[in-house]
This record gives sequence, structure tokens and C-alpha cells, in this order.
Amino acid sequence: MFSETFMRWSGPATIFGGLLWIVAAVVSALKPEGCIDFECARPARSMRASGFADALLVLAAVLLIGLGAAAVTYAIRAGRFGTLGRLGVVSSALGLVLVSSGLLIQALFFRGDFPYMPMFVIPGALAVVVGVLLLGIAILGSGVLPRWVGVLLIFGTLALLGFNDQNAQVLMAIPFGIAWLGVGYALCTFTWSVDGGRVRPNG
Repeated sequence: MFSETFMRWSGPATIFGGLLWIVAAVVSALKPEGCIDFECARPARSMRASGFADALLVLAAVLLIGLGAAAVTYAIRAGRFGTLGRLGVVSSALGLVLVSSGLLIQALFFRGDFPYMPMFVIPGALAVVVGVLLLGIAILGSGVLPRWVGVLLIFGTLALLGFNDQNAQVLMAIPFGIAWLGVGYALCTFTWSVDGGRVRPNG
């Protein structure tokens, strides 16, 4: 019963998370440009202040990784390549915790200008990228969800490699949000039935 309820609500939650992610990227892009690396040592240069967009981004990430990725993994586990999916969720979750911790420290103690933020963001973002790529590959291999969902997730995740929240490159997050809209749509459209340990979609 719990698994059926979880799968039923994971789709809408993932779509909502994808929309929030896209809105957060657009809101961040409208802020004054922040400094990057050594530029921050120059007079009158500072990083973009934390605020509404960062809160949206964290909430969206929690919905995407906590619900969307977990639902995908649950579906794959009942089919094939479940280990790959689980590794993807673990890596993504660890990355999310690391990035969220940095954002929280920055917001609470440094008023948006945390000098050690890269130590949280860079490894955390890489862990998320690797984790979601594993999920995309697992989708392609399992056939539980439509394969275009896996392709979309892989390309959307690779776009994050060009992401920077201090300038217009924050818009590189949008393909990632669009990819999760596709995941949420697939989770909403398909119901799961288990037959001999294998999941097949019923549309």
C-alpha cells in the first residue's frame, strides 16, 4: 500500500520539483552578477546574496532527489539494474546534502558571501551529476520508463557541468529541470505492475 501511494504521488511531486528548479534558475539569473573565484577579492565585488531563489533550489532538489529519484529507483529495482539506480540515488543524495549544507551555512552565518562555498558546491555538484547520470543510464538499460526519459535526464545532467550560480550560466540548470519534468510525466503516465519480479508499464 505504501509503495503504491508513494509511486502515485512521486510523479506530481517530481513535476513540481522540476518547475521549481526552472523558476529558481530564472530568478537567480535576474540578480546582479556575482563574483567568481579571485574576482571576489576586488573592491565592491561579492557573490550573489542568498535568498528566495536558493530556498527554491534546495526545495526543488529535495523533491527531485528525495522523491523523483527514489521512485525511479524503486521501479528499476523491481525490474532490472536496480543496483545502478540505487548507487545513483546514494550519490545524488550525498551531493545534495553537501550543497545544501554549504547554502545553509552561507545564509545563516555569512550573509550570502561564504568564502569556502566552493568546497561544498564543487564536490556536491559533481556527486549529484554522477548520481543522476547513473539513474539515466539505469533507465536506458531497464526499459521500465520510456528510454527518451533516460536520454533527456543524461543530457540535462551534462548541461549542469556548465552551471554557475554567479552569472548567466545559472540558466544552464534549466535543461536539468526540463529533464525532471519528463521523469515526472513518465511516473504519472505509467502505473507499475509486478509480474515475476519484473516491472512493466501499463499506460
